[in-house]
Amino acid sequence: MTRRLDVRLDFADGGPAVRVGRLGRDPATRTTVLEWDGDFARAPLPILPLGHRHDGLLRPDATRRASLPGLFEDSLPDGWGRLLLDREMAARGISRATIGDLERLAFVGRHGTGALSYTPETGDQASGAIDLGWFEDIIPRIEDGASADDLTRLRAISGGSQGARPKFVAQMNATGALRSHRAPLDPGWRQVLIKARAASDPPGSIQAELAYGTAMRRAGIETSPMARMDGAREPFFATDRFDRPGAERLHMATVAGLLDCGMVHGAVDYTDLVKLAKHLCRDARAVEQVFRRMVFNVRAFNRDDHVRNHAFLMGRAGQWRLAPAYDVSFSDGPGGEHSLAIAGEGRAPGRAALAEVARLAGIKPRQRDAIIGDIDAALATWPDLARDHGVPSGLAQRIGAAIAQARGWD
Repeated sequence: MTRRLDVRLDFADGGPAVRVGRLGRDPATRTTVLEWDGDFARAPLPILPLGHRHDGLLRPDATRRASLPGLFEDSLPDGWGRLLLDREMAARGISRATIGDLERLAFVGRHGTGALSYTPETGDQASGAIDLGWFEDIIPRIEDGASADDLTRLRAISGGSQGARPKFVAQMNATGALRSHRAPLDPGWRQVLIKARAASDPPGSIQAELAYGTAMRRAGIETSPMARMDGAREPFFATDRFDRPGAERLHMATVAGLLDCGMVHGAVDYTDLVKLAKHLCRDARAVEQVFRRMVFNVRAFNRDDHVRNHAFLMGRAGQWRLAPAYDVSFSDGPGGEHSLAIAGEGRAPGRAALAEVARLAGIKPRQRDAIIGDIDAALATWPDLARDHGVPSGLAQRIGAAIAQARGWD
């Protein structure tokens, strides 16, 4: 059982890794706590930018019965990544009860999302070339037909992933060849994330997400480059990793991690996201991006806009910026509502709700209306986007009807 983990920020930019502190288990509370490194505490990078202190111990939020400080929950494998580790341990005869937060972070080690790294790490299995066909074939066998070695390999390429969709991280070159994300980044290669349709998704979900990406860019929303990769049976979604620009690593924090609120629906509002962008980025363009993304999510019926689907990035200089939009596609959301409320409204946010968020963001009525016009103009081309990206007609019609419904809330 893992007892201690050293935590560092490794920006991979030629400079030294920054030691943050040491994670350990507090037997009295049965939680994981961080003891700050003395040098870091005296001159900390703003990884806790909302007024937290860097002396003593950093503890989980007891009010929500968290077992790990929110700062590190963004590194913790969840969804697909957690499933893989649980299945791998079961295949090797290891009880899931012995795998806690420290053990899961040790498996992530130096290869998770963002710049946070954890040592000593467990099971640093390197892999060479990655065969997309192998990944496609193994997905249906995760529950009962995958070997322990297959599960180990899957977990090693998952990068500590979160979210329900099967996915892996890799390096890709211009020919579409894939290899381990752990290899030194040679010229002509870039870091990417590849994901498949989940069993619960309707056929065509990958094509729809790619179409949404095109619509977002037409509407002035920043995204990472996206592409379709065809498997033997279904397409895959590929996108450049925004936390890995070139050979460097950026610290990434989701809204859930920054607010230490866990995975909640309805408790956080876009007005909170606006305030967060103002405080962290100190840039009106970032605030406008938040508003623009909110309007797109409303009009495009993306209600899976939860606190882990919005993030910020920080480099060695300690300056925060808004991450590109990600995981944006058609979704009915929890209980038929947006995961993030829009000025308190989650079910049918119309112009009054949009206007209230714009007011709090400092966006003037003329600019507000222009942004809404940009989104509506981009989404007016949905039938063409759906056809160009190969969205099945039934799903395309369902999405088109939802877009029309959202515009009718005015």
